[in-house]
Amino acid sequence: MSKSETKSDQHKEKILKISREMFAKNGYEATTTRMINQAAGTAEGLMYYYFPHGKHEILNTIVHQGIINRVNQLQMTFNDCVTKTDLEQRLMLIFENIWQVFQDKENYQSFVITIHERMLLSDDQADWLLQILEGLVDEIAQQLKAAPVLQSISKGQYRPLARVIVSIFQKVIYDELLIKNNRQLTDEMKNLIRPQLSVVLSI
Repeated sequence: MSKSETKSDQHKEKILKISREMFAKNGYEATTTRMINQAAGTAEGLMYYYFPHGKHEILNTIVHQGIINRVNQLQMTFNDCVTKTDLEQRLMLIFENIWQVFQDKENYQSFVITIHERMLLSDDQADWLLQILEGLVDEIAQQLKAAPVLQSISKGQYRPLARVIVSIFQKVIYDELLIKNNRQLTDEMKNLIRPQLSVVLSI
């Protein structure tokens, strides 16, 4: 990569960083391209060079990068879970790993922006977000199939089970991060999730 390409990438990332911070703090509508340019110290023409469709393209890029960062950090395997207690503990570990992802400032900001500005996302972006969520459900379902403790359930139960598990995680994450603005993982939160997982895994 040439020096000019490196500098170009740095300019682009700086615009994204500034925009991410402003969107998360002030909201998309209240943040103007002029404000972004002033904070980033860039000319307006330069911003449109990197993002020809302007502010909306920046929003889509932030959401896209944030989702990729979060999904890529998730790793799971259930093939050594021989009891439901093992599986419950592994699922709790996955939740804790997901929660840890949001301790990264950029990931947290991207998440807040994605939820608050979801009505402004393009159709393609909204469809892609749904595909990412479905991909997470599919991955958990695939791993549930490999769990020795669940070998007795029917093939058609794995995906619905995975969807319920993801829904449990989503509810707690949304309530704590968005409604309560709490980024601290507490025992109270864990104690809220565990009995729900126990009920779900009692099939």
